[in-house]
Amino acid sequence: MREQKCLFVTIAGLPNAGKSTLINSIVGSKIAIVTPKVQTTRTQIRGITICNDTQIIFTDSPGIFSAETKLEKALVKSAWSAIKGDDITLLLVDASNYLKNIERIKTIFAQLQRTKARCILVINKIDLIKKPELKMTYEHLNLLYRFEKIFTISALRSEGLSDLMNYLSEVAPVSPWFYGEDQITDSSTSFLSAEITREKLFLNLREELPYSTAVITEQFQEKKDKSLIIKQVIFVLKDSYKKIVLGKNGNSIKKIGTEARAELEKLFKRKVHLFLFVKVRPWTNRPEEYISDA
Repeated sequence: MREQKCLFVTIAGLPNAGKSTLINSIVGSKIAIVTPKVQTTRTQIRGITICNDTQIIFTDSPGIFSAETKLEKALVKSAWSAIKGDDITLLLVDASNYLKNIERIKTIFAQLQRTKARCILVINKIDLIKKPELKMTYEHLNLLYRFEKIFTISALRSEGLSDLMNYLSEVAPVSPWFYGEDQITDSSTSFLSAEITREKLFLNLREELPYSTAVITEQFQEKKDKSLIIKQVIFVLKDSYKKIVLGKNGNSIKKIGTEARAELEKLFKRKVHLFLFVKVRPWTNRPEEYISDA
């Protein structure tokens, strides 16, 4: 048997580059929520996988963007702390709109140079563009920054991932594994449960409202019949937001709860009794208390 190796990798990039989709594809299970809306990820989520006797721990960090509010600043701070703390940074760029975001990408490159982090470029969403466009994207980005390696992938279709994983296992240092062999994340069940409900809020509520909500799991209990009781609080900033989350005759919260419960039962492979409560609280004044892993 070969010696065990271990590598810590941060997945970084602009919002909506496909970071959460990539980490889910790599570990083969949904541990990070995915929505079409930007800035969905609020904290560092770790996915754990094994490739060629190498345990690779991926950190899905919040998207890097120009922060203004307390919440946004907390998200960006979380992203950069992940980059500074891991062995390699995997910078994910969306091939389908990189020209539109080129100035923001250049800013990230400049900050990466200051951190002196080892950096691999991963060009994602190659299924959305033609080969000549991909070639141009590759050559342009290669000129802008001296990357250790460049890969082209489609995280959604799991294309190109084997080459990326094999390379990461090659460069990993000899080291005991950090987690158990069967562990795919270090997130708690309470946190994963809250994230699934938050995903349903993003998918069901109008434009800005999901960014004004936070979800905390207050009870996660197994019954004698092995079913789960999960009680969660959805925090909103205003009474008017609470009314929207609840919906007319409670229809909105019922739909969110039904969708979240179905996803939770799929995740935990058992019956789930989900109870949702909505409270008004100015949680964005202390965002770190609501975006950390429970």
